[in-house]
Amino acid sequence: MNELASRLRSHTKALHDAVEQRLYTETMLAGQLTAEQYRHLLRIHYLFHRDLEAAIDRHPDFFDTYQPDSRRKTPALLADLAVTQEAVPETKSVGMRDWSVDALLGAAYVSEGSMLGVTQVGPMLKKNPAVTSLGDNMHFYAGYGADTGHKWKAFGQLLSKVPTERHDAVVAGAEAAFQRYQQLFTETQVTSEG
Repeated sequence: MNELASRLRSHTKALHDAVEQRLYTETMLAGQLTAEQYRHLLRIHYLFHRDLEAAIDRHPDFFDTYQPDSRRKTPALLADLAVTQEAVPETKSVGMRDWSVDALLGAAYVSEGSMLGVTQVGPMLKKNPAVTSLGDNMHFYAGYGADTGHKWKAFGQLLSKVPTERHDAVVAGAEAAFQRYQQLFTETQVTSEG
């Protein structure tokens, strides 16, 4: 593991664990995720990745080696929202529009890490009757499939080329991305009055 990847992992561990718990991990592990909780997860992930992808698209030269077109998650999330008959969510918050390229690289670390996570979560969800009753196919939670390991390794190589003086900004971006997940959890939660 290269120096920046190692720093990202250690410096964001507490935030990563907090987000994981907030995103119904214990409920998923117990096989008790409800249909509404699954839809909530789709709304959160869609808004996070939509904002990240739009921000990355504003810096095509910087993110050329990241190959953003091959890493888009929003098409899969839109397909899942359609299958579950969930409206495409909107948010009034600014998202990542004004983030620096280094901060966006940190957010991409969070996004790419989520693809490792879905390799474990997807099979659990396929055994959950409340989720499978919504539709047979899961797109986002299928991740990159057989390409997951290769894509993660390629992302690690990209991180290894970031100059040391920019590491702090990338780590700060990853921390902000985990905080953004927490913010989106609250913004997209359906209340009993809603």
